[in-house]
Amino acid sequence: MSRKGETSLINMVVPINLLSPILDDLLTRGRVQKPARPWLGAFTAESNGDVIVLSVSPEGPAAKAGLKGGDVISEVRDEEVGGLADFYRQVWKSGPAGAEIPVRVLRDGRETWLRVKSADRNSFLKRPQLQ
Repeated sequence: MSRKGETSLINMVVPINLLSPILDDLLTRGRVQKPARPWLGAFTAESNGDVIVLSVSPEGPAAKAGLKGGDVISEVRDEEVGGLADFYRQVWKSGPAGAEIPVRVLRDGRETWLRVKSADRNSFLKRPQLQ
């Protein structure tokens, strides 16, 4: 813990009760051994309670479904979105990676539904080149 005006060299803090159940997996596999959460490839932010798409991963699920920067996501699976944390909770409870997730978006004053086939985010990451 730092005093006023001092800097702590900490970049992430995880409550110990969340770490204990997954620590063995992290040490042996580098990740948790359970189905991957659905990933949309949309980079979002919250503004006044609205979830706004800032950008999408060019080859990701959101781009393939037609989601665009500037879209406002108002519903996931017929449930109204109540902020960014609620948006992620609704996406994650939709099933594992690969689940199709219907989202209602507001774009240029019009509402539309898009179906985003989620993916495992790890499949989009670059792997180190072993020589």
